[in-house]
Amino acid sequence: MADDAGRMTGGGRSATGGGRLGLVRDEAALYLLLVRAAFRSAAQYRVSLVMYTLVEMAGAALDLATIGIIFAHLPDLDGFALSEVAFLYGSSALPFALAEALVGPLDQLGWQIKDGRMDATLTRPVSVLVQSATMDFSAQRLGRLAQPTAVFAVSLAALPVDWSPGRVAILPMMVLCGTVISISLAVGVAAVLFVAPDASVAIAAVRQGSALATQYPLTIYGRRMAMLLTFVFPVAFVNWQPALFILGRPDPFGLPGFTGFLSPLVALASCLAAGIAWSAGIRHYRGEGG
Repeated sequence: MADDAGRMTGGGRSATGGGRLGLVRDEAALYLLLVRAAFRSAAQYRVSLVMYTLVEMAGAALDLATIGIIFAHLPDLDGFALSEVAFLYGSSALPFALAEALVGPLDQLGWQIKDGRMDATLTRPVSVLVQSATMDFSAQRLGRLAQPTAVFAVSLAALPVDWSPGRVAILPMMVLCGTVISISLAVGVAAVLFVAPDASVAIAAVRQGSALATQYPLTIYGRRMAMLLTFVFPVAFVNWQPALFILGRPDPFGLPGFTGFLSPLVALASCLAAGIAWSAGIRHYRGEGG
């Protein structure tokens, strides 16, 4: 099994220097090829795709309804105005929706392991991660992007801030790094399923809970929970920390101002941690019978 893991992570080539870069390039190309195939398949059922998108938008609208109910009874949420909370919602929901669209099938990893499909996956000369992320890929997942994208765009127009070059520049960085952190979280927690395939519900709860937590000001959870979401599960860097800079607010927990610019470093560290966790999961995988 360890040899299988080596083949899957190395593809039979050197894992250093140009070999590693070439491996990443080839795996990315294969991933895109499999995704395009999923889109071609979905295009044959356009009505189903549209209906699924509408259902996803309706479900996401419930989150907005919750925010609306809160502000119908309160002038602000722990000092944050409606436009600011909408911005936090959009800047959290969009990266997590992008991550869901890209690696959402990892939710099914536990079932792949339990029904024996993972054993077959390990025999193919393709990255286990690419196969797992596309095994049950559905183009309909992109329907979840419509609503957070719209909320994000509208909230930007509604924010009462001076859009300086620095604030404008940090926006794409926030979405990109937030997506990378979200994907890393999905990969990292999914790695647990290699040794505990029955933990799918708990893993999904961690992902969904992390996404939900960052849709609101972290101040409502108290200092301990906010620090947990900053330094243990660093989802605060998905949107909260860079959002404080955009909103012109000091960190309410006393963290230094440069913390809002650490998302790229956190994204890199998250990728490394997720890669280590995933590799460890594959090494400890014993197969359907073991």
